[in-house]
Amino acid sequence: MRPRHLYFAIFTWLVFSGGRFTAPFLTNVAHLSDTLTGLALALQTMSLSLFSSIGGAVADHLEKKYPHRGRAMTIVSGLGLSTSAFMLHGAVVHIFQKNSTSKLVMSCHIFLRVIYSIGLSFAMPVLDGLTLSRLVEQGSKKEDFGKERLYGAVSWAVSSVILGPLIDRYGFEVMLLSAPLAFLYCLATITIFTTNTRNIGISKTTNDAVSENIVEASHSCLGVDESDPKCQQYIPDKSKRNFTWLLLLSMCSTVYGAGYIFSSVALSMGTSVVESLIFLFFETLGSTSTMCGLTVAVTVMFEIPIFQLAPKLLEIFGPEKLQEIACMAYITRVVGYTFIPQNRMWMVLFLEPLHGVTYACAKTSQVEFAARLAPKGYESSSQGILSSVIGVGSLIGLSLGGWVEDTLGAKVMYRGFATVVLAGLVVLLIAGQLHRKSMESNHEEKKPLVFLDRLTKRNYSSVISTGGST
Repeated sequence: MRPRHLYFAIFTWLVFSGGRFTAPFLTNVAHLSDTLTGLALALQTMSLSLFSSIGGAVADHLEKKYPHRGRAMTIVSGLGLSTSAFMLHGAVVHIFQKNSTSKLVMSCHIFLRVIYSIGLSFAMPVLDGLTLSRLVEQGSKKEDFGKERLYGAVSWAVSSVILGPLIDRYGFEVMLLSAPLAFLYCLATITIFTTNTRNIGISKTTNDAVSENIVEASHSCLGVDESDPKCQQYIPDKSKRNFTWLLLLSMCSTVYGAGYIFSSVALSMGTSVVESLIFLFFETLGSTSTMCGLTVAVTVMFEIPIFQLAPKLLEIFGPEKLQEIACMAYITRVVGYTFIPQNRMWMVLFLEPLHGVTYACAKTSQVEFAARLAPKGYESSSQGILSSVIGVGSLIGLSLGGWVEDTLGAKVMYRGFATVVLAGLVVLLIAGQLHRKSMESNHEEKKPLVFLDRLTKRNYSSVISTGGST
């Protein structure tokens, strides 16, 4: 059983427990204003950012303790917590029917979004790390990640198309039933996946390398085939806090790496308001929930081929170019939104394919960026760290987005965030130009997008050879 089955199940749960319908759910069921909805989703994003690295570290630790089960156990726990938090929205509405708009009730709904996101932080980055690890164990390349991830995109589209008409017919309360049912589906899928993996009995690589060889091998493995056994054996065998910080440092240790992170944060600011608040904008254009679900299907039609061709795209363009394409697609799309007239919702369908391009290119690029830095056994940690850093952009975007949309309107909001993403793209292009000039001046061969500098390598060696506190 391949990780693609997990993506299909978990993305089904994501839609049935909110997905892009989260903002309309909060405004219609929890009776939050656009500003409070933006605040709730911003706090949700902040919690997700804060706990993603923790979730990844916990998953990697449990995986060492319970081989082929630890990460799966972490995912199930996270999904269970998030499902419980989501269902409690209904309990709060039922208990406080007469005071549904009081500050206490609003606070309860916002608090539940935070709990939901904490559970999510123990599921999504861990799922990416589990997939990368499983690909290596199966003898595949980490670049094949997109081929597994595309099943999540398919599930996202199918589930959205199913949920939209159900909401139109029965109201947003139907999600209080769909969420636990989807969780049971996830639980069954993860159980079967774990049992299948344990029965295969994949052997684990022994990690007995000398510290200086670890540093040199990890450096040479960046940007090449991480499935090479020579690369896999040179990895640390203990969880170390200093090692985690060095992973973070290595992401920003070059001009290009820093520019890439800046661009990713800026793009995250922009995509957060699209992912979380776009259906509120569609409602102002006269859209139904069924139509909203259809827009998701249109975006996924363009995500699927990109994820399928991810290895080839990474080989041709590299993570940096895919990030640039994602930014340009975002800018074109959201500026286009601002020219759509009232009651012309069908025109949105011509712009939605660009979201598929943005999301698939950015996701493929970011996973590869983190994967190049992650030794075997730390896949979830590296994905969690990058999610935490990029999550800062989502936090800022949603904090400002809800307020701007409430006070100045959606057109001002989307044009403003298009400008932010454009600024991130310009920084990325400048960083790339400086990086190329630096290589030319030193007469160096082309280097991968991210690599350790001497200071990082020296600290990396020190941490592995002396050990750090957990």
